[in-house]
Amino acid sequence: MSASAQPAARRRALRIAIRVVVPVVFALSLYYLFTHVIRFGYIVSGSMEPTLEQGEYYVVRLHAYRNQSLPERGQIIVFEGPDGSPYVKRVVGLPGDRLYIVGGNVWLNGGWLTEPYLKERPGLSPPITLEMPEDRVFVLGDNRNLSEDSRDYGPVPADNIIGLVTRIVWPLRQARVLAPPDHNG
Repeated sequence: MSASAQPAARRRALRIAIRVVVPVVFALSLYYLFTHVIRFGYIVSGSMEPTLEQGEYYVVRLHAYRNQSLPERGQIIVFEGPDGSPYVKRVVGLPGDRLYIVGGNVWLNGGWLTEPYLKERPGLSPPITLEMPEDRVFVLGDNRNLSEDSRDYGPVPADNIIGLVTRIVWPLRQARVLAPPDHNG
């Protein structure tokens, strides 16, 4: 190969490498991002209104609890529900908590839980008394009158938690970051 042909061959090899390697690296990065870091979800019911509206798309931070085993009270999580599909609810009870739920209102560790995020005053329902077991969380919907939650299927095992809902991304006019509410408990 002549001296002038070598730079041309190198340029051609570099162009081919860029055309192949860059898209492959990009595709692998996206695959990793969407299988190990974040996921998108869609609100299918009104059980979390007014915080999350039906039809909104949200971002879930996967493995948000890798370094801490369980979420904090007030965080909104996605978990594998009893039917195997993803459920979105708010954490109200943690291991060791003593819960008494009457009429949808939560008595937690000796005092009423302040819940500014509720859609409306909860209706009457059978009372529940529970001391939370280890490695489980008690979840409730913000729209207690329309929510199937831990009152129905019990505390959620930590192993069923998929991740933390961090933000709403669609529709754009409703996009926002979600933060745990400031309440007592």
